[in-house]
Amino acid sequence: MIGEALKSYTQLYKHMESLITPEAAFVAFQKLADTYSPTLSARYTRGEVVRSILEESKSEDILGDNLDLDLNYRMTGNVCITLGEQSRKPIWAFAHLDNISYLTGPRSNGVYPLTAFHEPRITPGERNGVALLYDERSKTLVSAAHGMIVTGENSNNSVFKTDTTDLPPATRVVFQTEAEWDKSTGMLYGSVDDAFGCAALVMCAIVLSSFDVDALIVLTDEEEGVVGVGNTAFARGSQRLISRTNPNELPAMMSVTDLHERKPSIDDNGEVIAVPGCGDGALFAGFASGTRGGVTPPHVLSAIREVSGLLNEKGIPMSENQSYVSRSDCVSAMMATQNVVLMGFPGAYSHFDKTPRAHIDDLVSLSKSLAVLIATAQSSDWRKHYLID
Repeated sequence: MIGEALKSYTQLYKHMESLITPEAAFVAFQKLADTYSPTLSARYTRGEVVRSILEESKSEDILGDNLDLDLNYRMTGNVCITLGEQSRKPIWAFAHLDNISYLTGPRSNGVYPLTAFHEPRITPGERNGVALLYDERSKTLVSAAHGMIVTGENSNNSVFKTDTTDLPPATRVVFQTEAEWDKSTGMLYGSVDDAFGCAALVMCAIVLSSFDVDALIVLTDEEEGVVGVGNTAFARGSQRLISRTNPNELPAMMSVTDLHERKPSIDDNGEVIAVPGCGDGALFAGFASGTRGGVTPPHVLSAIREVSGLLNEKGIPMSENQSYVSRSDCVSAMMATQNVVLMGFPGAYSHFDKTPRAHIDDLVSLSKSLAVLIATAQSSDWRKHYLID
């Protein structure tokens, strides 16, 4: 069935091979990961990076005409790449553009108490941090102070220690990062959650811009947030987009791409030996957060297994993740359609207990997998066969 669905895209694999290389994928990842994008700032921080990547691709004559970028799509704060002219797309593909952050309180005893704008998952210790403020002239966030994020016995109890004494209330503080690629191991380090997923989708969009494809690439803001009070406390950017979409324009299916956390192997000195699965390819899963998040229906799961089988035949590794997967924008997607696909990549330390990490080969595989999934979803016969329409 999938062969028939993809018969119009015989040049897709060759085109992907030429454009989605480890080198190109790392450049896209590095540009996104090294731009701080705390929640509620994505469109004018990393959104501008997405614009620059697409503009550079256009100058290199590798960007097709079948693409449009909106940094504040439908006034929702989400960065969206539109492929094709149809108002109703067969598929939307999500990955979140914002990264975890804290907000400062009034300085006391030489430190700023921090309120987490994310789910804290770190052990006690000190980690490098940067305070960010909005700059009216450059219309983006700029560094206001460097210091240390100090976490006590309770991961919810963190402070920012810095020599700067005049930070205003609610100043954003983020973990300081710098993207690195260890070519001897293939491991990437930096803000992988979810600059990695966004880089994969941006690369995928560049490839698909030269084909007859209709899709919406949604790089969301406000995925991060406090989750203790329920799903609606986070993934607000995607919720806002869905609520502002005419029901007749909602897609047949939605994919959500995020990091699939793996437990690293640690030596006796506490050093990371390896992260299981890193380098083995892209992932998909059947359900998230013990079914509190998205759950892929049996018919759609069968369809994705078919896509996975084809990809592996083509030398693009993609496998089914049978371990725990966290919620993401799937909590919004599942309110708009039953046909939610959970895509991802293996990685570790997404919330900075140690330096976050993933693998360059998985970035390449993920981007190619998303391109093939989106191309496959164009076929109405394929969608009808799997009860997706």
